[in-house]
Amino acid sequence: MNQLAEAVGFGLVDAAVIALAAVGLSLQVSVTNFINFAYGDFMSFGAYVTYAANAAGLNFFPSVAVGAAGTGLLGVVSNWVVFRPLMRRKSRTLILLICTVGLSFIVQNVIVMIWGPNAEHYSVTVGNALHLGPFLFTPGDLILIGVAFTLLLALHLFMQNTKFGTALRATSNNDDLAQACGIDTGRVVMWTWAISGMLCAVAGVGLALETNSLRPTTGFNELFVVFGAIILGGIGRVYGAMLGALVIGILTEISAMFISPVYSGALAFTVVIVVLLLRPQGLLPGRGRSA
Repeated sequence: MNQLAEAVGFGLVDAAVIALAAVGLSLQVSVTNFINFAYGDFMSFGAYVTYAANAAGLNFFPSVAVGAAGTGLLGVVSNWVVFRPLMRRKSRTLILLICTVGLSFIVQNVIVMIWGPNAEHYSVTVGNALHLGPFLFTPGDLILIGVAFTLLLALHLFMQNTKFGTALRATSNNDDLAQACGIDTGRVVMWTWAISGMLCAVAGVGLALETNSLRPTTGFNELFVVFGAIILGGIGRVYGAMLGALVIGILTEISAMFISPVYSGALAFTVVIVVLLLRPQGLLPGRGRSA
């Protein structure tokens, strides 16, 4: 029983990282109606900018803020230079997807050019493991879970209680109708890319801390886990992405108790496939557009 509780605890840490990334990607998908395959490399970029700021002498948490701001800016520039012109031309979704794959290669190679291909490590420690009831957490795990919860709660309050949140939800449901109602959908899309980029940067830092390694492919390797979370929760549903992240994070760690950890991810995705066969719209289907 203690081993099961510890696995659930580890799963909560995994879920915190996956949820931050999945919510950011789900938010972008709900507004733009296409999936950004460069999102994993955005995670790596944010983690590397954080590493560079920290290595330059800035304290760790301000360094994370710098990494988040830098990745948010990367998202805005990517939208402005690449995707905005294509969407104005009413380009097909396939064209947009191919462009995101190309962007993925560009970002990943820029990371290699600047920081090199070798693994890096943050100059912070997560601390010694502590028993909290049946669970086993390090102080770093608790901080990561707390940061994820705080950011997701702040996003929820922002979405529900601000004019911009209302405009974002309206654009997600029907951008043409939102524009006809006087909403500046271009501005909404721009800020959505910024918010999505900031969330994925924090997720990238959390992933690097969790694995104690930072490589140019760190975010890319996590990308399909993030996809699994948003598909399981319902494409374009922010709260569904949180639920999908929780399911995949805990299921992956529990399955590692019975099979080799090498196959635990495959088992988690098998469950995702089974759920989608029974409920193709996901656990929390969206009422607006879907990708």
